[in-house]
Amino acid sequence: MKYIILFVVLFLGFGAFDVSAQHRDTIVIHDTVYVERTKEPMQPKKNVIVESNSLIRIKPIGRYDRGIRNYRFVEKGKWLGGLTFSFVNYDSDESTMLYSIVGDLNANFSVKSVNPFVGYALKDNLVLGMKLGYHHLDAGLGNVELNLGTDYHFSFGNLKYSEDLYSAGAFMRSYIGLDENGIFGLFNETELTYRHGTSVYSDGADADMKRTETTINEIRLGINPGVAVFITKNLCAEMSFGVAGLKFRSEKQRDQAGVEGKRHTSGADFKINILNINIGLTLCL
Repeated sequence: MKYIILFVVLFLGFGAFDVSAQHRDTIVIHDTVYVERTKEPMQPKKNVIVESNSLIRIKPIGRYDRGIRNYRFVEKGKWLGGLTFSFVNYDSDESTMLYSIVGDLNANFSVKSVNPFVGYALKDNLVLGMKLGYHHLDAGLGNVELNLGTDYHFSFGNLKYSEDLYSAGAFMRSYIGLDENGIFGLFNETELTYRHGTSVYSDGADADMKRTETTINEIRLGINPGVAVFITKNLCAEMSFGVAGLKFRSEKQRDQAGVEGKRHTSGADFKINILNINIGLTLCL
């Protein structure tokens, strides 16, 4: 008998809970139900603005909408064209680092690259395109003296290395608009690039100089996030940097004596590459 009484009490309790829940106000956006807690059962519904001319609807993952909003930054059907470039330069005359160990340091290093590109927006905030590029590296080590104690002192120098690479590839950019006006945005660029070129390494000077020439072929898959800002209606300034990549590189070497050699390398990197920071302008038509 006591079990029957307990069942009746539970049934009436759940029924009362269900009746009170019917008086709660609900706002439905996509597939997510938000329950507004209120003590007044007849409070009118609030108008929640979730629509915008520049708001891109993102299909919820699973059953729930996480509330992530992506505004239109690049409209479907637009053509993009632009130019990115980077420049890194180092000269030992401008640095005193490690001078307590390294004496009479004479070194320089510079990297220059230019990359024109063109793309088409297949859909809002998604661009596919092609990219060309030129990369030049020049490094020289005139002289280095190492002082590691009274018994360890040696020097070397007259080392030079230069590299010229030409590239062509395809890329995909996915933009995220940060504001309704479409001025500020973030993007992630995934690119597949083939690079071909030559490098020259020399050691020594005059008659004692040794020289090696290398033919380079490289395939690289890279991920380059960045930030973009429209400074005018159709002109956008951007900055990107490499954070991850996979590459396969083949080298064929030949020295001044005619001796040849081959080398194949591959690898992956997951870090910010200071030699792959690009600044550029993009024209959107």
